[in-house]
Amino acid sequence: MNNVGNNYFTDDSLAIRDIEPLMLANTMIPSIEAAPTQPRRVLVVYNPTAGRHKRRRLIGVAERLERLGCAVTIQETAKRGDAEDFAARADTALFDAVIAAGGDGTVNEVLNGLALAGGGLALGVLPLGTANVLACEIGLDPRDSEQVARAIAFGPARRVHLGTANRRRFLLMAGAGLDAEVVAGLNVTLKRHAGKLAYVVEGLKQAVGYDFPILTIRADGISYEGRMVVACKGRFYGGPFVAAPDANLEAPMLEICVLPAAGVAGMLRYGIALPLGKLTELPEVQVISAKSIIVTGPRGAPVQGDGDIIARLPAEIAIADETVNLICPEISAAAIN
Repeated sequence: MNNVGNNYFTDDSLAIRDIEPLMLANTMIPSIEAAPTQPRRVLVVYNPTAGRHKRRRLIGVAERLERLGCAVTIQETAKRGDAEDFAARADTALFDAVIAAGGDGTVNEVLNGLALAGGGLALGVLPLGTANVLACEIGLDPRDSEQVARAIAFGPARRVHLGTANRRRFLLMAGAGLDAEVVAGLNVTLKRHAGKLAYVVEGLKQAVGYDFPILTIRADGISYEGRMVVACKGRFYGGPFVAAPDANLEAPMLEICVLPAAGVAGMLRYGIALPLGKLTELPEVQVISAKSIIVTGPRGAPVQGDGDIIARLPAEIAIADETVNLICPEISAAAIN
């Protein structure tokens, strides 16, 4: 395979390179399905802001995919919204899956595009981001290119339920309060160079200057108050940290964490409890199971979903009507539940 970096990439016309008429096992069934009998034909949507070394990892996975028998096409995004557009326009006659190559924000754009298109293609992930929360959720090691490639080529697909925040879809979590303010204020250049440290820097800055307004969360006719709220579809938050141990991507239910503490001391308390897996064990933290909540607070305050700003308060956060077929490594049969 010569000049692999140039051969894989297409322009916005979605030109296809060496597509073979492969058959994919049906992935439109609940829960786990048998792995496909032939390697998938994949459109890889790549976010180049991940950095140069991430491009090398992308090409390494693409080479492995081709050795496994996959037909691979890569489209590179140039601006926000491109990943959603590419996924929405992906031809079901030419592809079996769309692979989000980037961080959780890229995954979010791709899943929104697939949902708009009607869900005919499976969603896969090639984790190149900072936190890679989805990879944690499904048991995918971002450092293991062979595992990533084998999952994309042959991994089973699972039907997972999406969430919405003011009708914008998310897969992992949506939140309002300090975490959304951190996402909104994040220095993108610092994030690119410093990774997770950028979130720490912005979090400390926001915690000192933020006034921690009261948020009201209404669920099933009952009102709750907190300074921060995170509605979880998955268990993990911010990386390999379990925030909602009872959450399940396959269940049409949200696990809502309501955090009442304010100020730097309160955030440090939560920041210590989270990596220890003790956040929901703190006596003041309320956990609610619901299919829909209404969050009110300062009008126009940001709501983050999967690590990007996807809505503004007031917001309805709910289970979406759509599902998506998520490609997982074999080991995640237990991990995703």
